[in-house]
Amino acid sequence: MDDRQALRSKSRLWWTGVIGVVIVVTAMVVTLCMLQFGRAEPSTVDRSIPALVRPSEPETEDVSDLPPIGYRVGNSAPPFSLRSLDGKMISLEDYQGRVVILDFWASWCVPCRLSMPSLETMAGELGDDVVLVGISLDRSESVARSFIESRGYTDLIVLYGSLDEARRVSEEYAVLGIPKTFVIDPQGIIRFAGHPNSLSRYLVESLL
Repeated sequence: MDDRQALRSKSRLWWTGVIGVVIVVTAMVVTLCMLQFGRAEPSTVDRSIPALVRPSEPETEDVSDLPPIGYRVGNSAPPFSLRSLDGKMISLEDYQGRVVILDFWASWCVPCRLSMPSLETMAGELGDDVVLVGISLDRSESVARSFIESRGYTDLIVLYGSLDEARRVSEEYAVLGIPKTFVIDPQGIIRFAGHPNSLSRYLVESLL
């Protein structure tokens, strides 16, 4: 009986050892698997997170702060060059830094003849920071010159060149009827567009 009990005890110990080894090996395998997956998971996250949180690239900004060219209030005034009655080539950009009152007119236009004196007076009283430019739509330069000389306008710079050239500028400003007056600020932005009788002196002074 003693020998049998001793054999059984040894058998229990052996099986206990085997089971312990199996448990240890299993635990090691499980641990290795967990470590392996643990290393893989952060790698996947690290690659995906920047794609989700990376800020979008800034859009390319227009280097110019000026609004687009157009004939409406708030637009940049369309550029032009015309010959004056004095024979000089005059461009709108020549008056950059000054307020420009640009008036489209003709000697045959009765409303034009009535509104021009007030524009002339305003420009003369506000000084050198304001320039009055009139683009004549008369049929000939001689007619425009005769009218200006008969009225004695001295603060009005009259541009003509030719009727075709004057009309092309009027088309750029979408002038469908005259008189039509625009006020252009020192930065070249249109601040008023309409009938000259609707133009207030206060608006012009506010731009100085």
